[in-house]
Amino acid sequence: MAAALLAVLGLALLGAESGSGAGSAISTSISTDGSKTHLTCTLNGSDTEIVGHRWVKGDKVLKEDALPGLKTQYELDTEEGGGQYLCVFLPEVVGKASVNVKGPPKVKAVKKSEHVTEGEGAVLACKSESFPPITEWVWYKVGDTEHQVLTNNSQGKVFVVSTETRTELHILNLDLEADPGQYVCNGSSTEGTGHAVVTLHVRSQLAALWPFLGIVAEVLVLVTVIFIYEKRRKPDEVPDDEDTGSAPLKSSGHHVNDKGKSVRQRNAS
Repeated sequence: MAAALLAVLGLALLGAESGSGAGSAISTSISTDGSKTHLTCTLNGSDTEIVGHRWVKGDKVLKEDALPGLKTQYELDTEEGGGQYLCVFLPEVVGKASVNVKGPPKVKAVKKSEHVTEGEGAVLACKSESFPPITEWVWYKVGDTEHQVLTNNSQGKVFVVSTETRTELHILNLDLEADPGQYVCNGSSTEGTGHAVVTLHVRSQLAALWPFLGIVAEVLVLVTVIFIYEKRRKPDEVPDDEDTGSAPLKSSGHHVNDKGKSVRQRNAS
């Protein structure tokens, strides 16, 4: 218990030393209550009316309010690890201060998996906002028997770019057989180490054509069905422009014979 209290006191002193108000003095403190860690910023005084407070970590706003007051607090899970937090009294001209929470590195993969076509390049990335910052980044590929450490000279197609908060592994000209697998980024600081895993999937160049080939196949099937239907279709009715003609009228010889017979009878009489 005594060791824990000393550790908390040390963190509080560290936080107090890191306070740096702009125009007004800001004191900071850190306290731990079980699984929660409380960060506090206190403004000693201000001639400007305070209209709110903001807590920031990196480029992410964690909390913001529109309350007055010379004190603001932020609560986080102790297991979240260390980092550099910034408290801001609004408007920003009033003052701001940083609160540094020590802890082992919390390394996160920017993307847990990447899908890239063979022959192209891949970029695998990890980040950490822990405090103190990462002093050394190491990449390696997980193998069946041992891990292969990757450096700028590995295989002639791999290079690493790193800063305190981010590391990137660049792999050129991906091979379908050799390059897929799990890659681990490991970050170390004075407080310990942390790591994250990124899975790389490499697909065949033909895989990108599969959707297009599927569309072409569907079109061909549709055209074939239409063609067969047109060939087998029978007309339902006779077209109007076809003239079947009319049967010729037959002359009756009966009346002609009767007329001739009457003439002959008159002549005989």
